[in-house]
Order: sequence, then structure tokens, then C-alpha cells
Amino acid sequence: MALPSIIDQIDQLFDELIHRPWGGAARQLVPSEVREVADGWIVEFPVEGLRAADLKIEVHGRRLIVNGHRKHEQRQGSAGWTRQEHSLHRTVTLPEAASAQDIEATIAGNTLAIHVRRPKR
Repeated sequence: MALPSIIDQIDQLFDELIHRPWGGAARQLVPSEVREVADGWIVEFPVEGLRAADLKIEVHGRRLIVNGHRKHEQRQGSAGWTRQEHSLHRTVTLPEAASAQDIEATIAGNTLAIHVRRPKR
């Protein structure tokens, strides 16, 4: 697998900066893992607090874009309401050999795994 170029990395950092809510904590920048497997690549993201229905996965050109957002409100006695929000926005540049039409996503525990396959010859 070709390593991402410095331009790809700068683009990704810029994209994260633009989409991060102002005043958001640095922990919102969630690391991802990309590893090569026999028939393509696996891209993994921690998605703690998010469900499959909260996530949107898109491919634009060679960019894999994952967005997720969930608000959860609950009442806690005399303390009133509490609200939790979980957000995720990540962009990964796919290798040139990746097939944008052959992608499968699964969630196991708190990890989203996206299997991007090579085109069949």
C-alpha cells in the first residue's frame, strides 16, 4: 500500500479543522487505522457512543468520508436533563488501486471496520 503523500495528510488535517465544532475538545480527532489485507484494505475507526444508524459512509473520488452524530438526552431526578453528544468526522485517502464500488462496513463493539477491496481482474 502506498503511503499517503504529505499533501494528502495536510488535506486531511485541514478537513478535520474545518469540520470540528468551535471550542471542541482535541479528543474529537479520532485516530484511524489502515491495514492491508489479501484482497484490499481495512480502515478502522473507534465509534464509541455511535450506532450504525448514526453513521454515514461516502466515497468521493479516492476519499472515504465517515460522518456520525448522536444526541442522547435523559432525565435525572431533581438534577434535570442531561444531554450527551457523540460526533465523528474522518476523511481517509484511499489507495489508487482501491475499488470505490466494493466497500463493506461492519461494527464490532466500539469499532467501525470498513473493508475496501481491490478491483477484480
